[in-house]
Amino acid sequence: MAPPRHILELSQKEQRQFIDSFDMVISDCDGVVWMLVGWIPGTGAAVNALKSAGKQIKFVSNNSFRTDEQYMAKFKHIGANNVHDDDVVHPVKTIVRYLKKHRPGQRVYSLMSLEANETLRKQGIDFESLQVKEHLTAASLVDHLSIDKPVGAVLFDIHLDMSYVELAKAIRHLQQNEDCQLIAGGSDVIMPLAENLNVAGFFDFLEHVKRYTQREATFLGKPSPILGEMFAEMFEITDPKRCIFIGDTLVQDVQFGKSCGYQSLLVLSGCLTKEDMFNAPVDAQPDYYADSLADFTQLLQNIQE
Repeated sequence: MAPPRHILELSQKEQRQFIDSFDMVISDCDGVVWMLVGWIPGTGAAVNALKSAGKQIKFVSNNSFRTDEQYMAKFKHIGANNVHDDDVVHPVKTIVRYLKKHRPGQRVYSLMSLEANETLRKQGIDFESLQVKEHLTAASLVDHLSIDKPVGAVLFDIHLDMSYVELAKAIRHLQQNEDCQLIAGGSDVIMPLAENLNVAGFFDFLEHVKRYTQREATFLGKPSPILGEMFAEMFEITDPKRCIFIGDTLVQDVQFGKSCGYQSLLVLSGCLTKEDMFNAPVDAQPDYYADSLADFTQLLQNIQE
């Protein structure tokens, strides 16, 4: 396998062949289109340029702590035109889709954000959650961990307000009911919070739940194969090789894209460096790389000259 090449270091002929090799772009959001806190210059213009070149663009994130309205506000802020709710996929959407197909009508326990819980509510999913603000004692913890009604699934996702008692209640539900399924969305090891600021993701919290329940999780965020199957159905993908997946991580993005049969491109605007990319195992390296999504604007200008 040839080492990844920077898209702006391709010859003009190769740049044209590259652009002609895909019809659909599926892009990660945080670290690619913007940072969790802050912005990446030129990404909105790149989205518009790709659309003008006739490419379909879909977006996927492992973060469900934004509402659809908040996602749309971010796209508006960067100047990306004609991006709609259905163009953005994140774990709570795939979780709802999965629950309606595999656990219809069942009550669930949500270890997810308030925004994700609001989506569950809007979609008619019967759920319980904990938002405990008072000081806890051993006695009050016992009260919060009592189970009045069993649930069919525990939903785990990135949840910035997550507390010990919420984790403990999730574990108790799974321990008390062998039919209760552990369903996970975002499981990132690292989150690119802002420029030059990467923080620990929520992977280890999920490992904590798995350790004490001896349960494996059904993953519905990147890099789950189930998510790839959902994409094929949701985006009507008949030829995966005509898709390119753009991300800023190797496992959640590059290897996920490869597992789906897509072409892959790594941007260096998130949590990885060029050295990280070239030091990775060959099968984990992308087909192409770029400094930023904004490089597509320059590339498309190059092939028009």
